[in-house]
Amino acid sequence: MTQSNLRRVFRNSVRLYFAPITGAIKEVRRELDRISREQHRQHDTQVSKHI
Repeated sequence: MTQSNLRRVFRNSVRLYFAPITGAIKEVRRELDRISREQHRQHDTQVSKHI
């Protein structure tokens, strides 16, 4: 195995190892953004009702 092949295999292995963690983090961020948007909408609705 050449050095460039070995480097490619190692890089792909690391990427595959961390892929589930990366995906989970992205989903958590997406969900937190969705919750934040929903809270802002609810707040804006409540404020407009009081005006």
